[in-house]
Amino acid sequence: MATAIADGLVIRSEYGEIVLDLDGDGEERTGWNIFYLHLATEKRAPAGASLRAGEPVGFPSCEGGSSTGTHVHIARKYNGEWIPAEGILAFNLEGWIAHNGSQPYLGTLTRNNQVVKACTCSNQASFIRSDRR
Repeated sequence: MATAIADGLVIRSEYGEIVLDLDGDGEERTGWNIFYLHLATEKRAPAGASLRAGEPVGFPSCEGGSSTGTHVHIARKYNGEWIPAEGILAFNLEGWIAHNGSQPYLGTLTRNNQVVKACTCSNQASFIRSDRR
C-alpha cells in the first residue's frame, strides 16, 4: 500500500494517479502538491478525500503510463512548477535523499550509509518502506 507523505486533500483521482494538495485550497497551481503515478483503480483514494500523513492513497500497480511492473512514482510541484528530486530542495522521504542517476530511472536514494539504486527489475534491494509502520 502506498501512503500519503504529508497531510493533504486529494484534488485529482484518475486512472493510475492522484494529486494530493498540501495547502488544501483545491488548486494544483498554488502551494505544494504531491503527484502519485501507477496507483490501482481499486481502493485508490477518491477526489475530495482528506488524508493524514501515513494514510493509504492506493495500491501500487501498472496502471497509468508505461510500466514494466508494479510500483509507484511520486513527484512534487510548487506553485504549478515541477520541483526536481535532487538539488537544493532534494526530495527527503524520512531521511532518504533522492539523487539523479546517469540516465532517467537510474537514480538512488541514500540514508545514513545505505544506498538504494533504482532498478526496473523491482527487486528487494530497490525497495524501501516507511519507518511509521
